[in-house]
Amino acid sequence: MNRLKRFMQWLWSVSLILIGIYFLFFSNREAFQRQEIEQSLADSYLEELYGEKDSSAELEKNEEEWEDNVWYVRDGIHYTPDYAKGFLECVLEIPSVKIRRGVYSGTWEEIQHNLDIWMVTAARPDYELGKTHYCIYGHNHTVQNLSFNRLKDVKKGELFKLTCEKGIFTYKVSEIFALWREEVTEKLVDNFNLSANECYIITCGRGENRYKDLVVKGILQSKKEI
Repeated sequence: MNRLKRFMQWLWSVSLILIGIYFLFFSNREAFQRQEIEQSLADSYLEELYGEKDSSAELEKNEEEWEDNVWYVRDGIHYTPDYAKGFLECVLEIPSVKIRRGVYSGTWEEIQHNLDIWMVTAARPDYELGKTHYCIYGHNHTVQNLSFNRLKDVKKGELFKLTCEKGIFTYKVSEIFALWREEVTEKLVDNFNLSANECYIITCGRGENRYKDLVVKGILQSKKEI
């Protein structure tokens, strides 16, 4: 009887482990695939800026791979990566939490569209790195490292950077806080009285901040030409 009981406990434990592995990896395969593609686009953008290689062929290859990959369907529309609009304005890198994503901009409509399909975007089309403050929107996906899931693990004093044609802008995290979305819009996103040396990374909060936005504030430390 004891042997049977131990066997059943072992079987139950193994089943729980297998179920956990399935939900962690297999149920989110499309999300992980999307993450890899988007990071490869960011890498291609950086490689082209640094002149390490001609990334145009790689970029075209990635766009071709997107054509048949449906991320999700909403209101009868099949949202695939090739629906992304606007342009890749810069690349955000937060080394401490292994976030590396392209930041897309464009018109109001293009920004909203890109955010709808889970791209990382500038919060407004009239931001200009080095001349205005900068706010970045990204969803908080349950899959680790997709969009801004790991933003909650950023610590005060850590560095992050934005790389674009103008150069490498390095910021130091000065504050991490949560605000109601209306406050974020009024006090941060639309507030052009803020210093051009400030950058805010914004995502949906979780846990005790579930109904607020989580904000990481960075202060410009240096700008380096490429």
